[in-house]
Amino acid sequence: MKLNKDFLNKLKWLNIKKDCIEITNGISLKDILIFFAFPVFITLLMFLPSIIRESLSFKIYDYSWWQFITNAFIHKDLSHLWHNLQGYFIFGLILLIFANRTGDKKNLLWLFLFTLISLPIISSIIEVLIYPVFMPMIKTSQGSSGLVSAILGFLPMLWIYHFSKKQKNNLININFFNLSTLYVALLFVIIYYPIHKNIFFILLVLACILFFGYLYRKNFKPLLKGIFEESKDNLIFYFLRILLPIFFMVAPLLLFPVKIVQGNSMVDFFMHYIGLIYGIILSFLFFKFKFSHSR
Repeated sequence: MKLNKDFLNKLKWLNIKKDCIEITNGISLKDILIFFAFPVFITLLMFLPSIIRESLSFKIYDYSWWQFITNAFIHKDLSHLWHNLQGYFIFGLILLIFANRTGDKKNLLWLFLFTLISLPIISSIIEVLIYPVFMPMIKTSQGSSGLVSAILGFLPMLWIYHFSKKQKNNLININFFNLSTLYVALLFVIIYYPIHKNIFFILLVLACILFFGYLYRKNFKPLLKGIFEESKDNLIFYFLRILLPIFFMVAPLLLFPVKIVQGNSMVDFFMHYIGLIYGIILSFLFFKFKFSHSR
């Protein structure tokens, strides 16, 4: 696609500065306070006595009912907390800016609030059912890794929902959902290949991605058109639309645990993927419902 002079002029600093102001215009003090409420809350919990924090962590083999919720807000140490705060601010800030521009701030807030309540319970149930069989070394679960990963999972569905609204065309369908979840599965089997050492898993997931990509093929053209048609509107938002799906694909490779054993303990790496898949599922159902009832 040939870039014209008007688009090249957008690269000037003053225009970029103007675009930055424009893309963040609408983010109120209330939005900022809501955005910071979660990290402030989990940080304050770190100052609780260790015996209280331990009682709030999820004991997989000897749990109490409140631990099904509280475990997602308690961290082992400051390093653990800092890692999750980094992920929250990176994923959350990108989503907030994008949702502000597309008019979906309220949708994003409701998604996150529901996730805060539901994901800790669901992930704890999964841990009780699966961990004793496949990861018996993990006896305690704590941390916001699942919640932070779920925020990343919102990203592809919010992205495709934006283009569905703009074009009044249902691009958010089961084939796009399958492509998103299968990509996560592909990451999982590739990253942890040294553990399972079975190339068949990788080939199977790749075959499924190609199959659903073929089924989704008619939507690629309007999707690409939607990405490039507003190139003169706002340079920052233009690049954000392009980089958002790329960021979704790259972020787990950079931020999710690769080594699952550190010293004599096992890292709860699976929680990241539970959160990521949950975020994709929940946001898919939410935005599909929103789109079907907006026409």
